[in-house]
Amino acid sequence: MASLRVFPLSLWLLCILTTFCILQLATSNETENDRQALLCFRSQLSGAANVFASWSNASLEFCNWHGVTCGARSPRRVIELNLASYGITGSISPCIANLTSLRKLQLSNNNFHGGIPSDLGLMSQLISLNLSMNHLEGD
Repeated sequence: MASLRVFPLSLWLLCILTTFCILQLATSNETENDRQALLCFRSQLSGAANVFASWSNASLEFCNWHGVTCGARSPRRVIELNLASYGITGSISPCIANLTSLRKLQLSNNNFHGGIPSDLGLMSQLISLNLSMNHLEGD
C-alpha cells in the first residue's frame, strides 16, 4: 500500500523538476537572443569606440553594456536602447527587431544611413522610437 503512494509522488516530483528545467532553458534562450541581437546590430556600426567598448562577444552581461537597459524581473530582457548623440555611423540592422521586449529605441543625432527596417513595425512592445537627425530613407 505504501509503494502505491510513493510512486505517484515521485512521478509528480519528476514532472515538477522537468517543467522547471524547461522553463530555465527557455529563459536562457530569450536572454541569449537579446545578446545576439545586440551583437548583430553592433556589427553594422562604426565610430564611437568608447561607447561600444563594453559591447563584447565575450561578455555575457549585456545588461551592463553602454546604452542598454534591462528590465528588473527575471529573465532580464533588453527594454531600452539609448545611443543618442554618439556620432555612430552605419545602417540600422533588422536584427534590432529580435529585441522583442524593447520598449524604447533612441538612436537620434547620429550618422545612421539607409533604410529603416520594416521589422521595427512588428515590435509590439515598442512605445518610443526616435531616429531623428540621421540620414535615413523610407516612407
